[in-house]
Amino acid sequence: MKFKIDKAEIINEFQSLAAVADKKQTLPILSNILIRCEADSIKLLSTDLEVELEVLLDGPNIEQPGETTIPAKKAADIIRELPEGQVSFELNEETSKLTVKSSSGKYNLSTISGSDFPDFDVVKSDNTHKISSAKLYELFQKTSFAMANQDWRHYLNGCLFEKTESSVNMVATDAHRLSIYKSNLESDGDFTGIIPRKTVVELMKILPKHDGDIEFYINTNNIVFMSKKFTFKSKLIDGNYPNYNQVVPQGEGSKITFNRKNMLDSLSRVSVLTSEKFKGVKLKVESGVLDISAHNPDQESAEEKLDISGGVSGFDIAFNVNYLKEVLGTIDEEEISLVSFGSDKSALVESGDSNQVLVLMPLLL
Repeated sequence: MKFKIDKAEIINEFQSLAAVADKKQTLPILSNILIRCEADSIKLLSTDLEVELEVLLDGPNIEQPGETTIPAKKAADIIRELPEGQVSFELNEETSKLTVKSSSGKYNLSTISGSDFPDFDVVKSDNTHKISSAKLYELFQKTSFAMANQDWRHYLNGCLFEKTESSVNMVATDAHRLSIYKSNLESDGDFTGIIPRKTVVELMKILPKHDGDIEFYINTNNIVFMSKKFTFKSKLIDGNYPNYNQVVPQGEGSKITFNRKNMLDSLSRVSVLTSEKFKGVKLKVESGVLDISAHNPDQESAEEKLDISGGVSGFDIAFNVNYLKEVLGTIDEEEISLVSFGSDKSALVESGDSNQVLVLMPLLL
């Protein structure tokens, strides 16, 4: 096996492949990237048996076909540090070493035979859906911050992806905050599945930012995303997602409206003196002005005033400051409303986007 390619064509691909590869080293080959060099194309694959990423390289100069696997992290680190320009890959059949050469030097990497690389079996679905890359990225970006991380309720460690009629929803919650984002998808058939956290995080890194199309299909156990350059296969989380609509508060509440940037700035300053354990910040309306305060066990305190509209006396609620900042960070609009239904009940964060629903659980300080 021997080929050359420009560093710019592989640097991002190797970083993504290394991120997907197994880091626990349960099987040595799962920590490797498979290089499958054919007469007219090169495919790179990595997997941890939960997800698999396959990348098609652009513009390689192929001198000799072949196949092998190389350590994912080492290869990605080497390529990142190489100078700009051509990089050559050559497999020595006798020593089973892969030599990576650049204008500055060469690196010999150990290999494992490509024949040992595991297959990621997926039942192909006849019903394929198509969505723009920008729209799919937006669905993830508006919700993924609310995913749980290593929660014992495994079904919370990902995003719910569901379609009914022409509406498609992405939902994430960790029981402290809930984010729902809705869009339209004109295709046949409904579906539902919980996409694992790792898939969401890595897919967001590789989705084209320009407006190309992504095709995908989903079955009982797996979801597969396909573009011209990559195929991303993932197992789905087995479990029943909670009825998130029950968490969205209904009825009349106490509503205040404020400037998003000014609120974020105030929260950042006040958060310096929050308790390390609870990160609590209190929001209270007094005389038509929002009082933002925090304190800690050292009896230190911080207080800021913020101009609001719709100041309601009796508005008094506390939040984890990090959760509140993350929620505000997903909103594009500058004017935002916060609706409280009581200091011990979940609150609504309203933006100008009718497709977005954001719910935040309060802290009891």
